[in-house]
Amino acid sequence: MGGPGDINPEEAAFGHVGRRRATAGDDEPSSVLFDRWMGKASENIDEWGYQDEATLLLAMQEELGELTQAHLEARAEGGGPRRVEEELDDLGALLLQFHEVRNRTREGSQAGDRDG
Repeated sequence: MGGPGDINPEEAAFGHVGRRRATAGDDEPSSVLFDRWMGKASENIDEWGYQDEATLLLAMQEELGELTQAHLEARAEGGGPRRVEEELDDLGALLLQFHEVRNRTREGSQAGDRDG
């Protein structure tokens, strides 16, 4: 391993540089986060229906841009961290929706393979 001043690339990739690692109780449990994203995805589906992959990819790209903007504003311009969390929730929900649509498409094509 490197010296005391060396940066571990894994820590840098996950934002752990310069602070201690999160331990149980420090942050929201991933199951709570996942449940929140699932709820938001369900609300999106109720409102918009099952959208096609291309539409969801465009929506994810838009949300990623909004997440990036919120992060940069929070970091450099004194913006609130709550907006970062909101944008991350929006993106997380869309990722789950995209996964669901891909599964439905794959299941449909496999059913067609069995029938044909």
